Amino acid sequence: MVVRVHALSARKLASLDGVRGLAILAVMMHHSAWGLNAANVPERLFAFLMYQGWAGVDLFFVLSGFLITGILLDSSCAVNYFKSFYARRALRIFPLYFAFLLVALGLFPFVVPADWMPVPRDRWLYLCYLTNWQALWVGPWRHSVMAHLWSLAVEEQFYFCWPLLVWLVRPANLLWSLLIGEAAVIAGRWWWVAGHGASQAVALATITRMDGLLLGAVCAIAVRRYRLPERLVRRLPLLASGGLMVYILLALAASDKDRYAETIGFPLLAICFALLVLYAVLTEGGTGPIQKFLCQRRLTQVGKYAYGLYVYHVPLFYFGDRLIAASVPAAVRSSFWFGCASSAALCVISYQVARLSYTHFERYFLNCKGRFELQYASR
Repeated sequence: MVVRVHALSARKLASLDGVRGLAILAVMMHHSAWGLNAANVPERLFAFLMYQGWAGVDLFFVLSGFLITGILLDSSCAVNYFKSFYARRALRIFPLYFAFLLVALGLFPFVVPADWMPVPRDRWLYLCYLTNWQALWVGPWRHSVMAHLWSLAVEEQFYFCWPLLVWLVRPANLLWSLLIGEAAVIAGRWWWVAGHGASQAVALATITRMDGLLLGAVCAIAVRRYRLPERLVRRLPLLASGGLMVYILLALAASDKDRYAETIGFPLLAICFALLVLYAVLTEGGTGPIQKFLCQRRLTQVGKYAYGLYVYHVPLFYFGDRLIAASVPAAVRSSFWFGCASSAALCVISYQVARLSYTHFERYFLNCKGRFELQYASR
């Protein structure tokens, strides 16, 4: 006989939807910055800050590490531990991803130039969630209307391997294993960059972009095993914002920005974002200004549709830019502020597409997750 229970991780934390909203907005700002024509120092600084939005991917990694590890820890004694986790993850991830691939691989080759499509010999990697290894295995990685899917490959590989490790290792030992693993990732990346220089392989490979996943998992264990002093919790936003300021200043000063990102940037960002997630979770339901900001409805709605936004926004930006190039005079397009306005408009369009996708497609599969609730043996 089995009975159904609701795990701690089943709680809906509105503030984390807000954090997720910040992550996807940062990523869209990064992709918006590509086409901006900055003509003076303030515009170049603004464009630089927008470009740093690539770090939103690392915030996604911290969130995934925290949420997935929490789910696994809270369900480790369930009789359907593996079945429930993999079925519910598949229902959330696969329908949208493979529907997008069906359109991208079936239709895009007829409307998108070859320079903006992955080469045919590499397209099988998308079906197997292996695109992030492309730079190491099959040749240089390049920008395309599908290139952004690399980070989904990192997360899917994490989802595939992590449940078994959490099930096998006790939480106390898992915490130390994660910290040792993060130290090994940092040391290995430094060694590689020192000997071979910064590379796409380092920037995309799972084993060299695990900082956020590992530290997010550390946070998931910490909130379940330890009680942080209230004084420390109050200082977490200050520590996170201070670390982000240090990151930006060092990035501005770095002569080799890729080398800086791959040695100092990745772990520094992961630490800052882990502190932000930790604060959001520990103060959930509070009335402070940061909680109010994270829980405001517009931001949480963006977070709610973040998966669709991530998948759709790059091709929508591409087609929007083509339409603008064909219909707007070059003198107008070259304006920095026109570029900002058109990017904002494309972000709004992407949001509406993601909202419709969630409401009329994804939600059907999400409603099926109830068939795979956790079950525990009665005593």
